[in-house]
Amino acid sequence: MKALVLEEKGRLNLREIELNEVLSPTDVKIKIHTVGICGSDVHYYTHGGIGTFIVKAPMVLGHEAAGTVVEVGSAVKKFKVGDRVCMEPGIPNFESNETLTGVYNLDPEIKFWATPPYHGVLRPLVIHPAALTFKLPDNVSFAEGAMIEPVSVGMHSVVKARPVIGDIAVVIGAGTIGMVTALCAIAGGCSRVIILDVVDEKLKLAETLGPITGVNSKNSNPISRVKELTNGVGANIVFECSGNEKAASTAVDLLAPGGTIVHVGIPLSPISYDVSKAISKEIRVENVFRYRNVYPRAINLIASGKLNLKPLITDDFTFEDSIKAFDFAVKMPAKSVKVQIQFPQ
Repeated sequence: MKALVLEEKGRLNLREIELNEVLSPTDVKIKIHTVGICGSDVHYYTHGGIGTFIVKAPMVLGHEAAGTVVEVGSAVKKFKVGDRVCMEPGIPNFESNETLTGVYNLDPEIKFWATPPYHGVLRPLVIHPAALTFKLPDNVSFAEGAMIEPVSVGMHSVVKARPVIGDIAVVIGAGTIGMVTALCAIAGGCSRVIILDVVDEKLKLAETLGPITGVNSKNSNPISRVKELTNGVGANIVFECSGNEKAASTAVDLLAPGGTIVHVGIPLSPISYDVSKAISKEIRVENVFRYRNVYPRAINLIASGKLNLKPLITDDFTFEDSIKAFDFAVKMPAKSVKVQIQFPQ
């Protein structure tokens, strides 16, 4: 089938590729409708790797997807041909210690779409376990369905943070993950979110989504501004979504005593902060790696209308223009948040 293939760092090709996938009794075959471009896809394109995950062979990109079931395995009962679905892209070893102890996202053997050496889904058809496939309600579009993956990162982050109703949160970074984390924090009980970034257009968009205050951390001191907005106390939770080492190092100073840091963005080099200050404040530190057990709740939240993703889906391209879409995402305009690719139906 035709697919968008990352041949090597900096070189994409829309070409035929043989993937040799076979439908097992517990799988479904899905016709892809919409795929979102994630920052990790762009990073593989521009850098050829992320941390220890290095592109060593041609790889199909894309892992944020929604589509329609076109075939079901003989043992599958919960799906039928024609069902609209989204898919959780990480396939763990269902017998691993991590899976059996409830942390399947940490399984070192997990096969995650578009993470070397595993192919992604920027192609017309994919075979996937029914256990990791989820029906979309009638009022949730394919475009929103393809956003369930980043929303799940935000939701898992909020679950790890354990907010108390009325808490004030800070989100560092107003990209897709920062935006959906802010929305999930509000849905999870936070009364207000202060979002920090250096791009005014993104901050202005964030402020239209709910009780969110944007702060340009280049034009003002973010620590002073957060203190000012919290009556000198500081935030209860900081979600570090930027992956920027300098920004991440300010998290302790942004927090009130007893607060929580949740590391979501992955920095390219180690970060440092004053541990003695963190100890004196009894700061709790949580780390997030993808997500687990949140897809159904994310779908329910979007279907309820409490999580409006439509303003975040800013740019659409056709499958035939996939390379153009990636080049656009590499130099994304300030007003853009999420780029998606639509397949012909």
